[in-house]
Amino acid sequence: MAHASGGPAAEPTITLAPVTVANWQTCIHLRVSPEQATHLASNLYSLAEAYVEPACVPRAIYADETTIGFVMYTFHESTGAYSIPRFMIDVHWQGAGYGRRAMAAVLDTLKAERPAAPVFISLTPGNAAARRLYTALGFEETGRREAGEDILCHR
Repeated sequence: MAHASGGPAAEPTITLAPVTVANWQTCIHLRVSPEQATHLASNLYSLAEAYVEPACVPRAIYADETTIGFVMYTFHESTGAYSIPRFMIDVHWQGAGYGRRAMAAVLDTLKAERPAAPVFISLTPGNAAARRLYTALGFEETGRREAGEDILCHR
């Protein structure tokens, strides 16, 4: 796509924003493909979890002004590590590099808050697409499995 000036279109800016009264309904209506739906909890469930577990930090993922995904992370004081129990990009935005850019923005945010803290993420063993994405961004297999999910770590 080109602008009227003839130059290439600028990539949308990826940002994370708090989930608020203005965007929570958009967040809960984001969807993954039917094949992916078995691999993660709904955003509605995640927001309920964040409501009762204050350590959970839910964020809407934006491409410029459009909500394209959802992430929730937690810092665990007891271990000095982050976990990312939820990360998703809406099916309409998948396959164009937004997942990679969004997870990079998440990692940048967490590393800015606590540079030395490792970041753990889990995935179901059959979620090959997520495994490829996470390992491409520097997550490493830990060999651990909890609650039926493989645990990866980014240092």
